[in-house]
Amino acid sequence: MKFTERYKMFCYHFGRYIDETPHDSVTKMLYQSDVEMTSGMFVSLAGVTALVAGAMMFVSSTIAFRGDMAYVTALSVFTFAITLAGFPFVLYNKISAKKMNIEQELPYMLGYMSVLASAGTSPIDVIRRISIEEYGHISKEFGKVIYRVDILGEDAVTAMSDLIQNTPSEMFRAICIDLANIVHSGSGFRDYLEIKSRDLMTMRRLIQKEFVDSLSVYGEGYLGGVVMSVVLAVLGIVVCGALGIDMGIFAPRDLFNVFVYFVLPFVNIIFLAMLSMKYSRSPV
Repeated sequence: MKFTERYKMFCYHFGRYIDETPHDSVTKMLYQSDVEMTSGMFVSLAGVTALVAGAMMFVSSTIAFRGDMAYVTALSVFTFAITLAGFPFVLYNKISAKKMNIEQELPYMLGYMSVLASAGTSPIDVIRRISIEEYGHISKEFGKVIYRVDILGEDAVTAMSDLIQNTPSEMFRAICIDLANIVHSGSGFRDYLEIKSRDLMTMRRLIQKEFVDSLSVYGEGYLGGVVMSVVLAVLGIVVCGALGIDMGIFAPRDLFNVFVYFVLPFVNIIFLAMLSMKYSRSPV
C-alpha cells in the first residue's frame, strides 16, 4: 500500500501542471467511478505507467528476439498503447458497473423509502437513513448528499443538484430530480414513492421476463444452429474418412483436428462475446 502511494506521488510530479487547468470530462469520470484522485494525477499515472510498461517490453523483447528491431518496436508500441488505453477503460467499466448496481437496487430502495415516508419521516431523514443502509452505490451516492448537508452546511436541494449532475444512471437522475423538487415543495413525498416503487417493480418484472425469453432464444439457436452444425460437420468428416472419399487438399484427420480444436472453440468464443455485449449492460 505504501509503495502504491509513493508510486502515485512519483507519477504526480510529472503531471502537476495538468491540474492548473480544469479538465471537466476526466474529473467527472473520476467522480462517477469513485476514484479519489485528481485529473492531473490520473493522467500522469496513466502516462508514466505506460512508459514503464513500454520500456520493460522493449528490454525483454530485445533479449527475446536478439535485437530484431521490427518485433521489438512493434511489441513496445503495442504495450505502451494498451497500457495507456487501459486506464480510461477501467474507469468506464467501474462507471458501468456502478450504473448497473444502482438500477438493480432502485425498486427495493424506493420501497423501503416509501415505508419510512409512511411513518412520517422527512425526505432528508429518509435520504440519511438510506445512506447508512446496504443499497450498494445508492447508499454511497446519498452519503455524498448527507456529507454536503451535515459537514459542508449546504441545503438539501443544492446537495441533490450536485448528485443529479454526476450520477451515471439516467433513471436514478430522474428520481433525484423528483426528490429535489419534493424537498423544495415539501409535499407529495409519500404518494410519489408509492407510485414510483410500484412502477419500477413492474418494469423490473417485464425486463426479467424479456431477459429470460431472449436468453432461451439464444440457447436454442446455439444448440440448433452452432453445436449441431459443427457436430454434423465432424461426423461428415469421419464418415468421409472411413469411406475413403477424397476431400481435396486436406486429409480427413487434419479437417477433424481443425473443427474440433479450432472451429468449435472459436465459435463458442464468438457466441459468448455476443452474449456479453448484449447482456453486460442489462439491469437484471
